[in-house]
Amino acid sequence: MANLKRTREDVLSSVLELIHQQGFHSTGLKELLAVSGTSSGSFYNYFQSKDELAHALIDFKWSSLKATLFKPSAATANDAITQMFEVIDILETIHLAEKPCAGCFLGNLIVELVEYDPSFREHLIHIFDEWQEEIARLLRVGQDRLQPEVNPNILAQQLLTAIEGALLLGRLYNNPEHLKRGFDTVRYLLISVLV
Repeated sequence: MANLKRTREDVLSSVLELIHQQGFHSTGLKELLAVSGTSSGSFYNYFQSKDELAHALIDFKWSSLKATLFKPSAATANDAITQMFEVIDILETIHLAEKPCAGCFLGNLIVELVEYDPSFREHLIHIFDEWQEEIARLLRVGQDRLQPEVNPNILAQQLLTAIEGALLLGRLYNNPEHLKRGFDTVRYLLISVLV
């Protein structure tokens, strides 16, 4: 019997991995209800539609990822660059633990949803802009450790692009060594601009 006392966060947490592995469009309502342990009435009490669920999952995943990756501002330039390397390490560890490698949840939704409904394009642009700004913030704090010609905002875009590329190809090849090489490329990009 469905647990009618599940919170909205419980439902989001319980369906995220299923959608991450199968994709949004490939996951049916019956599967979402089964994995979340809710009735259709409870489910629709939280989300008026499956699309509303997707928007909620985007925010839920970003909130969780942001809390995991980005700590309060580093006190020194050395700390900020070290923290950026830690961000890369944490992402690599998270995705190496996935069996099979499912890629970036948010990146997968770009491929699946932005042509489906313009509201997803706007929402995901907002999220990726925030993610890029978090990276740029670290790089600006650590700018003394970067070569003088390096623009932290452009480097942040390059790093995020490299991360997403590593995760996309990691999903394609579903090979831990391939994923590791992708993250090594991200590290190399950062190392190559340090003084």
